[in-house]
Amino acid sequence: MGFLDFLFDADKKEERKYAKLEKTLTNMYVQAAERAYTIEQLRDLRTAEAVRVLLKRFGESAPNTTVDLEDKERVYDVLVELGAEPSFSVVEIVREHLREVDENVNWPLKVLTDLLSYDEFVGFLVELLRDASPEYKQNPEKKQELILRAQEMQNPELAQELVRFLEDMNETVRFLAVDAVMRQENPELSVGPLAEMLAREESLRIVQKLAAAFAGNQNWKIPAELREEVNDALPDEFGVHDQGHIYKHRH
Repeated sequence: MGFLDFLFDADKKEERKYAKLEKTLTNMYVQAAERAYTIEQLRDLRTAEAVRVLLKRFGESAPNTTVDLEDKERVYDVLVELGAEPSFSVVEIVREHLREVDENVNWPLKVLTDLLSYDEFVGFLVELLRDASPEYKQNPEKKQELILRAQEMQNPELAQELVRFLEDMNETVRFLAVDAVMRQENPELSVGPLAEMLAREESLRIVQKLAAAFAGNQNWKIPAELREEVNDALPDEFGVHDQGHIYKHRH
């Protein structure tokens, strides 16, 4: 056997090893103890490929929700521990994973919150939102999770990206975006788009939420050109004042 043949066989052996570990880790019908042991084996390997395999566990859900949570918490702890590994970057592997997947992003995002500074995490969140589109998507889960996470952050660039999702085709995404935009506390950027949304939004729960938010902040004014449309769109208990703020009728 030549040296290249030896290397080829060694590579194949490594592939088979990781494939076997992945098969066990992502099989929700093997014993929980067996999956727990597999997580320990992957931790002890301390390789980039082990991290990629561990991330696969976040994409599966065990029938027993308690066991599922325990598994994912164990993987999360291991990934955070491996974040200090000098020979490879867990952060870059998790980032790559999040760019590629369309669902089950909550746990990988949680890993990054422990491994990145606040500003670094916000910057990556902006990047992910920038790559997302307000156009129709059959599975909007990733957008929803990103926007939920953004509700906890404040940043001008983040606010700009969030405003785009006020026009998303999915009603739940729009609802979450309203919350996220309002929590940015950036009225110069947000009040205009929120007012425009109020004039055309068809979802009653979003209209109610927007009306209540504007009525609760007298500094938020509806632009003159939108006041008639907004007044027509408002629930019966609200109205638009001549000066542009929304008020709630007294009973």
